[in-house]
Amino acid sequence: MMNKEEFEKTVTDNLYIVKIIASKLHARLPQGIELDDLVHTGILGLIDAVKKFDPTKGIKFQTYASHRIKGAILDELRNLDWASRSLRRKIKDVEQAFSNLEMKLGRPPREEEVAESLGLTLPEFHKLLSESRGVGIGVFRIETDEEGNLTDEKMVKYFTDDESPSPALLLERSELKDLIASFVKDLPERERLVLNLYYLDDLNLKEVGKVMDLTESRISQIRTSAILRLRSKLTDVADKNRVRSREVI
Repeated sequence: MMNKEEFEKTVTDNLYIVKIIASKLHARLPQGIELDDLVHTGILGLIDAVKKFDPTKGIKFQTYASHRIKGAILDELRNLDWASRSLRRKIKDVEQAFSNLEMKLGRPPREEEVAESLGLTLPEFHKLLSESRGVGIGVFRIETDEEGNLTDEKMVKYFTDDESPSPALLLERSELKDLIASFVKDLPERERLVLNLYYLDDLNLKEVGKVMDLTESRISQIRTSAILRLRSKLTDVADKNRVRSREVI
């Protein structure tokens, strides 16, 4: 068992993990959520990790701590309603516009076309994308009851809000990855590049902006636009395969 000095040193030596995880998560969240709040929650997760770490399990402490830190932050975020009901409705409208226009035009619609279909100017549309930056792509899940038990129907649902209160069991993620990968190929070149740099090359928004010679806020808008396109496509696939779609609004 650690003494007080060893405990404090372990926490201090691993604070950098908290800052890295909190910063990456913060870049994907909507405006109004402070990085310092995420760091504070992450530190509590780190302290919990130090207390509960068992070196006999054969797992590196940094790996275990990272899991506990991220889990603590996500648990705290799940207690927040990051988007108002009106904003969620607007997000749904954007997804539908992407889907309808692509079907009508036979190609991915441009931002100007989506904005016009929504009755928005391009700056207003960009503002909406900035406000929506916390939106996630979504996941497929097996429906369970409130206690986490499988329902009689064992129905698969597509959850377009991946931070909403949700069942514990997840379908095989590799299948969803392959599906998303096939959709990414059809995205406009600029959106495809942003997703590849952000998710595959693990660059943050500022770094992606430097590569593409765009501001960080513009990169955030492009990333959100790409995600909303993917969400509309996944919703269509779910509907065509009679998979229930669930949206929290």
